Amino acid sequence: MRKFKQLTAADRRVIETLLKRQCTNLEIARELGVDPATVSREITKRSTPAGYLADVAQTDYEAKRKKSRKRQKLYDPKTQTYVLGKLKLGWSVDAIRGQIKLGEDPETKGLVYACNETIYAWIYKDPYCVKESVYQYLKLGKKRRSKHHGRKSQRQLIPNKVSIHQRPEIVEKRVEFGHWEGDSVIYRDKQAINTLNELYAGLVVFTKLDRKTAQLTADAMINRLSKHTTKTLTLDNGCEFVEHERVTKDTGVDIYFCDPYSSYQRGSNENTNGLLRRYLPKRSSLKDVTQEDLDDIAWELNHRPRKRLGYLSPIEFYERNVLNLQKGETSCI
Repeated sequence: MRKFKQLTAADRRVIETLLKRQCTNLEIARELGVDPATVSREITKRSTPAGYLADVAQTDYEAKRKKSRKRQKLYDPKTQTYVLGKLKLGWSVDAIRGQIKLGEDPETKGLVYACNETIYAWIYKDPYCVKESVYQYLKLGKKRRSKHHGRKSQRQLIPNKVSIHQRPEIVEKRVEFGHWEGDSVIYRDKQAINTLNELYAGLVVFTKLDRKTAQLTADAMINRLSKHTTKTLTLDNGCEFVEHERVTKDTGVDIYFCDPYSSYQRGSNENTNGLLRRYLPKRSSLKDVTQEDLDDIAWELNHRPRKRLGYLSPIEFYERNVLNLQKGETSCI
C-alpha cells in the first residue's frame, strides 16, 4: 500500500471506470494501492445523483482545496478575547495559560486551552494582533537576555558590607517568609522608587523617593520592613544603601550585598523592576505620580497569578501560607 497522498485526477478516473465494472471498494483500493476507507470516503463525499463522475469529483476537490487552510490553534473567539483582556491588564502569557488550565475562575469556563507557544504565535502572527500591535502588552520588549556574570568593582562605596556569599542557604530555597530583595529604580529629575520584594510569597512594595539619597532610601526601607517579618535583605552596590547599618539597627534585618555588576543575583528584584517599568517607563517623570499611585501598581502586581506559586497570586499565597500562621502581624500591603 502506498503512503497516503491526496487522490489525483487519474485516480478518480480509475475509480469511475472500476465502479462501472461493479468492482467493490476493496478491489478499487487494491488497484490504487490505498486504504479502502479512502475510496469509501471519496465515493460517499463526491458522488452525484448520476453516480460517481471523475471530472465532477476532481472539480469539487480543487474548489475545496482552494478554500482550505491550516486551522489556527487559538481559534476560539472567547479564548482570544480572554487572552487579549488579560494581556492588557499586564498578565504574563504563562499566567494566562495557567489560569485557563486551572479553570477555577468563572471567566475561564468553556475556554479552549492553549500552551504558551500557541498564544505567542497568535500574538505575533494573527492579522488582527499584528495590526493592533498586541505584542506591546508582553512583559519584555527585547529578545536578548543579560549575561549571568559580573566584573570586578573598581572601588568600595559601602562600608562594612556583608557579601551575598555569606547569606544563609535557606534564602535560595524560598521555603520561609521574611527574605527580601531591594533596589532603586531611577527616573528623571533625580527622583526614584525604592522597590522591595519578598522571595517566598512574591509580595512587592514600592516607595516614592523625591531624591535617591541614602537617608530617604534607608527611611523608606525601615518604614516598610518594620511592618512585616524581616529576616534578610539583599541589595546591590548602589551608593544609596550606605546607611544599611541603620536599617539593620532599626529593623533587625540582616543585610547582604550582591557582587558588583551581578544583578542576576537578585533576579526576582530585577523582574519586579521590569514589571514596574511597564507602568512607569524609563525617562518618564514622577512629578505627577503619587505614593497612592505606586500602591495601586503594587496592589495589581500582588493580585496577579504567578506560575511559581501554583498560579495563585502573591497575596493569596501570603494569606494561605503566612498570614494564617501570624495572626497578630500587621501587613504592609
